[in-house]
Amino acid sequence: MGMTEYESEPVEGLPGHLPEGETIVWQGRPHVAAMAKRVFYVPQLALYFGLLIAGHTIYRLMEGVVAAQVMGTLAWQSGLAGIVLLLLWWLSRSYARSVLYTLTSERLVIRSGVALPMMVNVPIEQITAADMRVHRDGTGDILLTASEDRRLYWVLLWPNVSPWYARPVKPLLRGLEDPQRAARAFAAVAREHYPVCETFGRQAPTLGAREPLPAG
Repeated sequence: MGMTEYESEPVEGLPGHLPEGETIVWQGRPHVAAMAKRVFYVPQLALYFGLLIAGHTIYRLMEGVVAAQVMGTLAWQSGLAGIVLLLLWWLSRSYARSVLYTLTSERLVIRSGVALPMMVNVPIEQITAADMRVHRDGTGDILLTASEDRRLYWVLLWPNVSPWYARPVKPLLRGLEDPQRAARAFAAVAREHYPVCETFGRQAPTLGAREPLPAG
């Protein structure tokens, strides 16, 4: 899939040129395999289709159906399952290529969308917490919590949103190949915006690291 829908961007991943004094700190995008595993569930569906087809084949053989007929049924069932899985893999690849996370010194910009490109800006001051999850395949996710006065929409953020939180909506940076680097970048930017202050008691959002989770 080409990236022609984003060729008009003045700066890749951003809706316009950065204002004076604002700089890009980090950019990243989802890994295709991570998108396939945890958004479109390609491995899980492949296993499901395999078990379903195998079970149906064994059942028909036990019923005494002619082997040639069973093989014909097996062929079209496997072909149909393969088409579905290829389509889901194509979607995984397309979305992984379309998504770009850009962290600047002032905000987080999430660009996504295959047919309808969209961008969501979240100022750093409106990010109250971040939690990193590292999966067994080495990729990681960063789950963000925005302040209550920041209205985010699940549909606009998908697939860069946690499926377990509808209210409040929580942005999710998915399938990062180097989540630790992203975490360090977030921590550095947060320190610039949330200095410890005895008068107000404001502190930077915490970035926690959870135990490795099973892939998928």
